[in-house]
Amino acid sequence: MKIIRKNAPFTLFLSFTALLTLVSCGEQKAKDEVPEVKQEEIKAPEQIVSVDQARSMYKSYSERRAPLIQNYEDAYDKRDSKMKDSFDVARYVYYDYKTIKDYLTYIEKVAAKANVEISTLRFYFSNYPNQAKFEDGSPVIHPRQNSVFILPASIVDNAQYGFYLEEQEDGTLVPAYLSWDLAPYIPEGMGMIQEDGNSYAGMGPNLDNSNSSSLSPMPFIANVSTILNEGGSAPPPKK
Repeated sequence: MKIIRKNAPFTLFLSFTALLTLVSCGEQKAKDEVPEVKQEEIKAPEQIVSVDQARSMYKSYSERRAPLIQNYEDAYDKRDSKMKDSFDVARYVYYDYKTIKDYLTYIEKVAAKANVEISTLRFYFSNYPNQAKFEDGSPVIHPRQNSVFILPASIVDNAQYGFYLEEQEDGTLVPAYLSWDLAPYIPEGMGMIQEDGNSYAGMGPNLDNSNSSSLSPMPFIANVSTILNEGGSAPPPKK
């Protein structure tokens, strides 16, 4: 004889409800659990120095270099009746962070366009001339103050040379190299162009092996500088 349990539907309903509850709790638990993200280790460059080392180097400059500049400039001021205030020796040069980022992006793009690989950045020590304007007419912002300028360099002939770029008539960019003292450098295999009886570096290859000059396929029409300057500078606060 077949036995029919009257509470079978109810039991089935309870089992189904329990199953849904377990599934729902599992899903909620999965949502609540945040997967552990491994933090990438930030490694400092080998050239990072300690604050104590930087302070020691700054102190050494203060004792061995700044007084020489101060004495020289103050002696110069005494010879000039227009100079009345003591000269302030600049102790650092600064650029805002965005300027540096924009500069790196700029030189990377123009170097890539000219097919030049940047190997290093040179930070040249410099000094503003004691005059109101440069030879090209641009103003001298800090007369007599020390400064720095940045020049990218590339490896040519197994040595590193600074470079800027020259724009050709067709809009292409080619590199123009500089020696350590910023004099024009002509890599081997590059030709010379003749204009008005004078010889100039040409970025086109020299087609013969003789010492005679060859014509560049296209003279440049404009220089494209890669040198960054015009930062701010500041002396230490007066005591």
